[in-house]
Amino acid sequence: MFDARSLLFVPGNRPERFEKALASAADVICIDLEDAVPQAQKSEAREAVSTFLSACNADQRARLCVRVSAVGTEAGRADLAALSQSPLPARLMLAKTETENDIPQAVGLLDGSARWIALIESAAGLLSLDAICRGSGLDAVMFGGADFAAQIGAEFAWEPLLWARSQMVVTAAAHRLPVIDVPFLDIQDATGLEQETGRVAALGFSAKAAIHPVQVEHIHRGFAPAPEALERARKTLEAFEQARGGAVVVDGRMVDQPIVDSARRLIARAHASEEIV
Repeated sequence: MFDARSLLFVPGNRPERFEKALASAADVICIDLEDAVPQAQKSEAREAVSTFLSACNADQRARLCVRVSAVGTEAGRADLAALSQSPLPARLMLAKTETENDIPQAVGLLDGSARWIALIESAAGLLSLDAICRGSGLDAVMFGGADFAAQIGAEFAWEPLLWARSQMVVTAAAHRLPVIDVPFLDIQDATGLEQETGRVAALGFSAKAAIHPVQVEHIHRGFAPAPEALERARKTLEAFEQARGGAVVVDGRMVDQPIVDSARRLIARAHASEEIV
């Protein structure tokens, strides 16, 4: 199960950064064989990633993910062939997932098994998300907001992408799948990152991607609930448990099972964030 808050990307052609990424506080490290790697360095990057995976122990591979290129491309097929030569990470991320056949096709080209993250970067991918989520082996879905905005001709900003983010959360929730948000591109704007993370958390996103280790702490803080909300959740849960189930009134507000479930999730988020406080 994908229960991470942060996913840190590291370019596949920079093997000197792999260990540093693992030493960071990021919940998941995603080594990128797609957009982050120049075409001339693709083969070198594949070899570096395979070598690194072979040197990792099982605990390290459990935190690792590798993003591979679109399955219908020559680069995607080469990525999967290279990964078949080494122990696989816990997860693979498929770039430009657009149909329900893409991940099964990638699985068929891979010698070994891993959980998958479907990266939705296009209108076609968003419109096919329900069918994509019905497939087996899927651990999470991720919003590729920059590519999506470019394709539909929208600004890469909050308001133009709000509908797409909302659609992704609703569709994924119907299949009990978590959703990862696109990275915040301004590495120096910690305040903006925390604010955007809080906004996606409020929408129902479970995690946010990072492009630099310094962003990880701010992502975790963005997912941490406000103190007043946490206190209200604890009070709600305590009253409900004392009543031994059924609807109760807390501070004039009717509380039943769905409200209690939300309170439990919020408290769990708080516990996950305590390690950075």
